[in-house]
Amino acid sequence: MANIDGPRACRALEFDQVIGLINRVFRAGTDQDIRTDYPLVFDRSQLANMRVVTVDGDVVSQVPVAPRQVIAEGARFTVGIISPTVTDPDHRRRGYATRCLRDCIAVMDEQRWPVSVLWTVEPTLPFYQHSLWEAVASQGWVYELTPADQRLFGPGQFEVACLDPANAGHLDAIIDMHEAEGARIERTRGQYEVLFGLPKTQTLLATSGSRIVAYLMVGNGVNKPGIIEAGGAQDGLAALVASVLSQRSDPVQALVPLTDCALSRSLQACLPGRRRPVEQAAGVGHQMMRVNCLETLLRQCQGHLNQKAGQITGQLCLVTAETDEAVTLELANGKVGLSRNRLPQAIVLGRRQLAQLVFGPHPGSEPLDLAGSAARIVRALFPLYFPVWELDHS
Repeated sequence: MANIDGPRACRALEFDQVIGLINRVFRAGTDQDIRTDYPLVFDRSQLANMRVVTVDGDVVSQVPVAPRQVIAEGARFTVGIISPTVTDPDHRRRGYATRCLRDCIAVMDEQRWPVSVLWTVEPTLPFYQHSLWEAVASQGWVYELTPADQRLFGPGQFEVACLDPANAGHLDAIIDMHEAEGARIERTRGQYEVLFGLPKTQTLLATSGSRIVAYLMVGNGVNKPGIIEAGGAQDGLAALVASVLSQRSDPVQALVPLTDCALSRSLQACLPGRRRPVEQAAGVGHQMMRVNCLETLLRQCQGHLNQKAGQITGQLCLVTAETDEAVTLELANGKVGLSRNRLPQAIVLGRRQLAQLVFGPHPGSEPLDLAGSAARIVRALFPLYFPVWELDHS
């Protein structure tokens, strides 16, 4: 009889087994390595967040969860990113991956991470829905650019250079430009250094004299293809897009968030009518969310909710069906108060429905049936949106 152990944290001696398993399943036929593709996740310092099942001492299934800090307008909270979920083909359909995934939920509950996010292809949506993640509204735009589009992006009065990892001033400039964005995933300097050193990526800089005015990263890997992040001045970004197109003979996709940013403005000005939902891009997938703790999430987003409340007055009581936990939002004078009071007219929703309400419904989902003051408050406060540039996807 097989000796099954787990789910539990990955042990140091099992780390290389995990990397080998993922590479066999997800990187076969490529020259890529999951450890260097997602270095913030697959690192020995993250063993406690890599949950595994072993059979007779061999790792046969693993799911990692990686905490990242979200900074949005008036909100700051931790999101647990579920990274590549894998089971050895010889051990599938035995529930090992589900057990690992639910062990990740236990980690998030213990650490009080209020929400989780992952990206996946449509055939695997039901697997994650079974553990109460839900696909949500479109999370960005994709533009497809061809070499012929180069003429639409003026070079301006800029020089184009490549990021020099040995030049601290280059990274300083990128950090300043990225952190000027009002909403983003927080990164330490060490994380910037790692992400801007990813294999199969190139970062270009637009300079004017000694000043760096814009940056743009292009990925050539299976997991991050195309223009995956940019920042700085709009005219500088136009020059960088033109430079990228001048070096290509094939189309390239550009991924941008829903929030206003210089790259979005540049692409929309030059390519009106070209954008499509980001879920149609190569290498992205559908974004799925799981609300682990509604109260914690809303409290950490309270400043953002205040900004959206306007002059609406009223109460909205939401109850998580799986736990019977109630959260009441009280709107008055442009402020949103939160309490655990349960009102008689409470709206009871499962976690999947709460994900749709908070983050917006996926086009293929059944719409929530809300009416009256509840519908008015929901329309005013939600959906919440926090941009995750492709560079931060794990």
